[in-house]
Amino acid sequence: MNKFLHIIVILSISSFAYTYSQAPLKLTSEKNAYQAGDSLYKYQVEYKDPGSRGRELEWDFSNLKIVNEEYLIKYFLPDRSDKSKLCGMEHRTRYYYRMQADSLWALGFENYTTLMNYNKPELKLKFPFTYGDTLYSAFTGKGIYCNMLPLHVKGYTRVEADAEGTIKLPDNKKVSKALRTHTLRYYTETGKDSVEMTLDTYSWYVKGIRYPIFESIKTTLHRLPPLSLGEGSGVRSNAVADTTVFHTSFYYSPDELKTLSDAEQNTKDTNGNPVSEAETVFTEARLLPNPVVNNLNIDFKLTRTAVIWFTVHNNIGVPMLQTTPQTLNKGQHYSTIPRNKLHTGTYTVYVHVDDMMVSRVVVKK
Repeated sequence: MNKFLHIIVILSISSFAYTYSQAPLKLTSEKNAYQAGDSLYKYQVEYKDPGSRGRELEWDFSNLKIVNEEYLIKYFLPDRSDKSKLCGMEHRTRYYYRMQADSLWALGFENYTTLMNYNKPELKLKFPFTYGDTLYSAFTGKGIYCNMLPLHVKGYTRVEADAEGTIKLPDNKKVSKALRTHTLRYYTETGKDSVEMTLDTYSWYVKGIRYPIFESIKTTLHRLPPLSLGEGSGVRSNAVADTTVFHTSFYYSPDELKTLSDAEQNTKDTNGNPVSEAETVFTEARLLPNPVVNNLNIDFKLTRTAVIWFTVHNNIGVPMLQTTPQTLNKGQHYSTIPRNKLHTGTYTVYVHVDDMMVSRVVVKK
């Protein structure tokens, strides 16, 4: 091989090695979709401005001031017979998702006061997803507040992988390959009042970690300004007054991501069959009658004091009604769920036990 050809070969190999090492980070369903059995902690820290978009950026998260203690997030299957549907539990709110083909969809949420179902789901991510990719989805939803006030929501979500760069973590460790996504969620919610909101979420991902390691979140309220006393026309201006009502950041420690083992997720009953932790608290349950015509009566025993409430979902997962949470002592209890307004069909009753859940299937005649 002559000297010139030898140099060309070396330069080609070097160029390939550089290109390979600088290959962009790509989010995939195998490595970045939410996973049942995962639990992780996030720490609320002082708001960090997301900065500009682009490539070869640097983000310094080494000096973060913690505002609140850690929050625990758990992911689990609300229905073991449906592996595509997932629930994320955070701040006593359950967020429902479905992984379908290459896409992650948000289906709705529920907590002590609010039950919301997206009849047109919201697209959260589509895999694979890498720098420069953008997705858009429109969503609508119906719900109820405090079992009294109907709620309606509609809006759109735009997700863009808008930045790449290097991150410096609190332990001064540098991660040379990071991808940032920007999710803009604009929506109108109508209930007693009507509000227009924008939720901006910036999320930083690094290689080898399923979930983002840092997020910056800002909520903006859009509203028409009131008429001033000096306006003689009586016509309201079309200008919109924007108000930032909330902004914060969260740090997810890569060292505190935990995959729950089978032993941690389940214990054994007297016959050696696996049962969830919730089923060790909510025991000896009887749902009568089943099939049910009007009211469903539930007899059960608690092995300790717990907050108990029930929600009812139809056969495609849409929440139909919920009961008021109650703190109940250890011992035998009795609850009634009215079913007379539901159509004939099969329903799932979710028993909420503190931050856990048990499901049972009933039939409405």
